[in-house]
Amino acid sequence: MSRILSKEGEILAEWLLITNVMTVDASEIALWYYWRWQIECFFKLLKKAGHDLESWQQETGLAIAKRLLVVSMACVVVWEIAAAKGEKAEDLRTFLIKLSGRQMKWGKSFTNPALLAGLWIFLSMQEILDSYSPEEIAALQKTARDFLM
Repeated sequence: MSRILSKEGEILAEWLLITNVMTVDASEIALWYYWRWQIECFFKLLKKAGHDLESWQQETGLAIAKRLLVVSMACVVVWEIAAAKGEKAEDLRTFLIKLSGRQMKWGKSFTNPALLAGLWIFLSMQEILDSYSPEEIAALQKTARDFLM
C-alpha cells in the first residue's frame, strides 16, 4: 500500500498494489508503478490521443525510428507545458486548449492529448504566418468568406 499525503496529512492519493515481489520495499514498487503509468500515458499519446501510431505506414525500421523520434519530442514538449508553473504557462495551456477545440471534464483545465492537439494547430499556424504575407492571408480569408456566405 502506498499513500501520498499533503503537508496537512490529508490523503491525496492511495494505491493498493498486489505483487509477488517480496524482496523489494513497497515504496520502491510504488515508484515502479508510477513510472509504468507514465509509460502508459506516453503510449496513449502515441496510439490514440495524438499520433495514431498504429496507422503509420512507414516501411523500414529507420523510417519508423525517425518518426518515433519526432513524435516523442512532441510528447516531451507537451509534458513540459503541462508541468510548467506560473501565469504564462497557464495562459499557454488555455490558448492551446482553445485551439484544440476539445472540451474538458468539469474541474479539469487541460489534458495532455488536448495540449498536443492544440500544439499541432499552433505550430501549423506558425508555419502559415511564416509562409504568407498578411495581405495574402486577408485575401484568402475573403475568398473563404465568399464560400461561406
